[in-house]
Parts: sequence; C-alpha cells; structure tokens
Amino acid sequence: MQKVGVIGLGRFGMALAENLAQEGIEVIALDSRPEVINQIKDKVALAVSADATDVETLRSLGLGRVDTIIVAIGDDFEACQLAMLAARDLEYPKVIARANDRVKEKILRRLGADEVIMPEEQAALKLSQRIARPSLLEAVEIGKEHSFVQVKAPPGARQKTVLELNMRKKFSVNLVAIKRPGTMAGEESVVIPMPDTIIHEGDVLMLMGRDKDIDRFLRELE
Repeated sequence: MQKVGVIGLGRFGMALAENLAQEGIEVIALDSRPEVINQIKDKVALAVSADATDVETLRSLGLGRVDTIIVAIGDDFEACQLAMLAARDLEYPKVIARANDRVKEKILRRLGADEVIMPEEQAALKLSQRIARPSLLEAVEIGKEHSFVQVKAPPGARQKTVLELNMRKKFSVNLVAIKRPGTMAGEESVVIPMPDTIIHEGDVLMLMGRDKDIDRFLRELE
C-alpha cells in the first residue's frame, strides 16, 4: 500500500489528507494543533500533534518509510521551509511542498523540494479555462506546455469524420479517444478513433497536445 505523510492541516492539507485516505492510501497526518488532529484522527491511518520541523520526530513517526511527504503549510513560510528541510533530511521519501507565490516556489525548489504545488494559482487557472473555454471539461498538465484534455465536441467538429478534421495536420493535436453517451442514461462507451469515425454532438474528445494548439483548435471550431 502506498504511504503518504501530510504536514500541515489547514483547509488544503486537511482536504488532501482525507481524499488520499479515501483513495486507499495510508496517510500519516501531522499538525501542531491538537484540535485539528482530533478532527481527522478517525479518517487517516495516523494523526499526530507534533513538531514537524524536527527530523527525529518525523523519523520516530515513521515518515522515513513513506513514499511521499507533502508539506502543506500555507501561512507560516518559515515553518514550511523548516518542515521541508527536515523531511528532505530523511533522504528516502519524495518531498512535495506548497507555495503561495513564485518567489516561495523558487526558494523551496532551491531547498530541495522535488515538486512545488501552488493550489491557488492552479485553481485560478482551471477557473479561467472553464470560463474562457466552456467546452473544456478537464485538463491534466503533462509538461510545461502540453496537456491531456477532455472537451465537448465543438460545433465545427460535429458530423465530420476524423479524416476530414485532420486534427494532427491542421492543429498539431492528437485525438486519443472519444467518450460517447450510451443508449441508457448514465452509460457511455469509449471509441478508438478511426479515419471514418464521425464526431457526434454529445461526444467528449480526449485530446493531447501543446496548450496553444488545443486552444486554437477550440477557438476555430467553437
């Protein structure tokens, strides 16, 4: 079973720890506030009120044996840095840290974070994408400039074959699969696109490519 340590149980850290536990991951949750620990102790494998800036404390709680440690402290950046350094000193786990801005992201990366997440920025990006591109249902970054997305088939693509659309040549976008509603409510099937496959209203296109190329495809066909 995968094991993850979550340090800092603000709203983000609390939601993260609970969701990871629901996914069947063994979660060790740490926070300095006993009242917060009481809220989550029955939802994760282990919840402890402890000093997360001390490497020996982390080691005694078994965090040296987890797969990933997520430092989710948001408000106290000094505590975030110290907790990240303590986690980094355990040597084995992957360390992911949370930052509120680009300057803090740069500092945490220089301190040795394997990955830095910026929840507020990512939430703002998703909201702006949803408003600007109503057909965009989901987007997963697969690099700095590339994404895997699911979009409602835009009007300009409907009743055309994959060959007619020629997305790879015209837009440098790859159509990976099509989700299609079934005959019964709630049912859907996944269609592997062939040259003669026709795009219908209600289809969800699963696309992969550069962000700017996907945007151009949606702009021109919406």
